[in-house]
Amino acid sequence: MTLALPTPRGTSRPWRSRRARCRTLIAALAAGSAFVALGALAQTTTLGTRGTLAAPNPAVTANAGTTWPATAYSRGPDHPRAVTLPLQFIRLSSGKQLAVLVSMPADFLGFPKSGRYPVVLTQTAYRIDVGQFLGVFTPAGGNTLLIGGLDQFMVRRGYVTVAIDAHGTGMSGGVTQLIGTEEQQAYREAVEWVTRQSFFNGNIGVAGTSYLGISALLTAGQQHPAVKAAFATVPMGDAYRGVAATGGLFNAQFLSTWLPLTQSLSVANAPELLLNPWYASQINAATGDHVAAIDTWYAPTFDGFVGNASGIATDDGSFWAGRSPVESAGRIRVPTFIVGASLDIFQRDQPLLYEQIKRNATAKLAILPGSHLASVATGILGFGGAPSYGPPSTTSLLLQWFDQYLKGRPAGADTLPTVTQFVDGYGSGGTPRFATASDWPHPKMAPQRWYLQPDGSLASSIPAVAAGRTVSEPPAPTATRGTVLGTIFTASVQIRDHSDCSASQVQWTLGLAGLLPKPCYSDSAQVESLQGAAVYETAPLAQDLYLNGPIQADLWISASRPQAALSVRIDDVDPSTGAVKPLTHGLMSAAHRAVDTSRSRFVNGTMIQPWHPFTAGATLPVVANEPMLVPVEVFPVAALVRAGHRLRIAVSASNQAQGIWPTPLQQQANGNVTTIHAGPLRPSSLVLPVVPAGNSTEFHADRAVVKRAGQAGNA
Repeated sequence: MTLALPTPRGTSRPWRSRRARCRTLIAALAAGSAFVALGALAQTTTLGTRGTLAAPNPAVTANAGTTWPATAYSRGPDHPRAVTLPLQFIRLSSGKQLAVLVSMPADFLGFPKSGRYPVVLTQTAYRIDVGQFLGVFTPAGGNTLLIGGLDQFMVRRGYVTVAIDAHGTGMSGGVTQLIGTEEQQAYREAVEWVTRQSFFNGNIGVAGTSYLGISALLTAGQQHPAVKAAFATVPMGDAYRGVAATGGLFNAQFLSTWLPLTQSLSVANAPELLLNPWYASQINAATGDHVAAIDTWYAPTFDGFVGNASGIATDDGSFWAGRSPVESAGRIRVPTFIVGASLDIFQRDQPLLYEQIKRNATAKLAILPGSHLASVATGILGFGGAPSYGPPSTTSLLLQWFDQYLKGRPAGADTLPTVTQFVDGYGSGGTPRFATASDWPHPKMAPQRWYLQPDGSLASSIPAVAAGRTVSEPPAPTATRGTVLGTIFTASVQIRDHSDCSASQVQWTLGLAGLLPKPCYSDSAQVESLQGAAVYETAPLAQDLYLNGPIQADLWISASRPQAALSVRIDDVDPSTGAVKPLTHGLMSAAHRAVDTSRSRFVNGTMIQPWHPFTAGATLPVVANEPMLVPVEVFPVAALVRAGHRLRIAVSASNQAQGIWPTPLQQQANGNVTTIHAGPLRPSSLVLPVVPAGNSTEFHADRAVVKRAGQAGNA
């Protein structure tokens, strides 16, 4: 057996014997004996980060029972028009320059109105001129939370918007290392520039979606006194664990989409040369920097994953830590609103960002349905009132948040529900439905451990007899990169395990695949059948089962080759239709199975969210045919599995739409057959986050109270 607790970072103490480490971790997993003292202090611990240990996490109780008002916050405009000033540049201490577009309140003739205003600052890798174009055609608002820049709705209500091409992107100079040290230093200098402007009244709100949300949180974490509030939609938390290398595998699908997107947009400067010929020298120099970045950053990053380079394919060093807002979120001291999504590329991260921020500042969390792109679009439309009972449009929320915390208006932002989640399965007829709570994790959530049974069922008891099921490594995928004319970075991945016809394909293409829907994107039956997944199901549930929080799959396996991966899908099976609805998922390399219990989440003494180091030094050997316990982090979920349905866990050897092996490891995985054990000595299990009977008070009265499933047992 090879499970281990890693040596704390920064120490040179040799690892304990493998047998002793195994005994310690098995006790923590099966009996909840680790962290007993800490668990006694709080129902749940936090999940740690690279720089912080797990800590007691008393539940927030403010606004308990609060629901969304039937009418969204609104007020009329203060100014008749909005106008964007000519293109400007901010000179950095490095000598490089940032492109900036400022939009201001204007009179009926379109002339800027003098005065001092709060500033909404957005910093993007997706071009400020694109934001300006969209802003012209979105007078009803929303552009701050689309791509930034001109937001007529906000500007006419007394705000100035400042949109900046991030260092090394668009018309801004610099050879980018996306979200790297130089870029983050430029965030600080951009804020300083704003404070020197004649239109500035002393208050900045940082805001934006996706990359812009990431830059907003990183800027807020720098603690400049002028930054007074933050509003981030679908932001990233942990760049490694949450998206680029989930489970220690290379997310080629995501990176083959996102890396070419950022670089190709950055070099598309020709239109701006025509519009701003007097800035030709600066713009041409910036374009040259963006082309140079192909060889200095884009290609080495992609190749580092393919070649299994330490510090890129693993979480060694500062490469991923420095790009992970969750590491600095605990330094945010200003009111912050986080909007996430149930199938977002950053699905794992958004509750964790809220968790870090709430300890030191006012924080709100809203999780919307859908993928990265779809959630942004539907968020602008909103889910207020019947039948969804969710948050209003993000345009309204942004105004309410900044009116209260930048303008000092009594807008009621402090009385809004603290946590709002789309609950899959709660609505009917395809209508999404939301539930509110005073905190995340849900204050009444308790872990329940269900065991995989030899007959393919799930039950609360450890199996009396032993049996195994096998899953096989699929044909290897192919990840390639190149350029177009030497100036545009390209990358692609060819998937060969059928996961390109699954919910993962939608999720990890940022939702682009979902623009052309396929039945297999919302039904896992096909991918699980084609992959030969090992399927385990409950009996039809006697009562509704409300899941809310992270899930941990503790799987005993043995492998025939030196590398093995586990893909874990959690599904809601409707026996009446045969539909297998995907709820959430996890992916894990067995070699990275070591768990740092000092950073893992425990609820009532039971580990429910493991923290894996993913460093080269923490890897463990996968010895042929030797059983090992692999704790798999399954991304958080909010779902109501209705009475009569079955809960399913489907385990396969891959999910190439989410992650693939680096080439050297793929060679070690080829031909692998993994056996999943279920029995009294090796009891594979699933730890579920269940809201117990009588505690689902956030549900509206037209639904029966969610009750404990008859088949479930306490952990």
